[in-house]
Amino acid sequence: MEKEKNQLITKKVGYEAMLYCIKAYWENSGSNDLTDILSGGEYWKGTDEPADSAFWEYWTEAIEKVKSDGPMIKELK
Repeated sequence: MEKEKNQLITKKVGYEAMLYCIKAYWENSGSNDLTDILSGGEYWKGTDEPADSAFWEYWTEAIEKVKSDGPMIKELK
């Protein structure tokens, strides 16, 4: 995670990745409780480690999915 510390993504990519990430979490957990979803993104106090390592994987996979597949819902033309 240290080498990723200074990597940036645009707001748009971040938003699109968030949608993929929430969808993956829901598909894998069956939970649509916002509390469950948000608690997965918290960090352990005093560290740079996410409380839920699986949630971190959903997030990084979602960013890659946006980069390879584009937005989950295509724009109207």
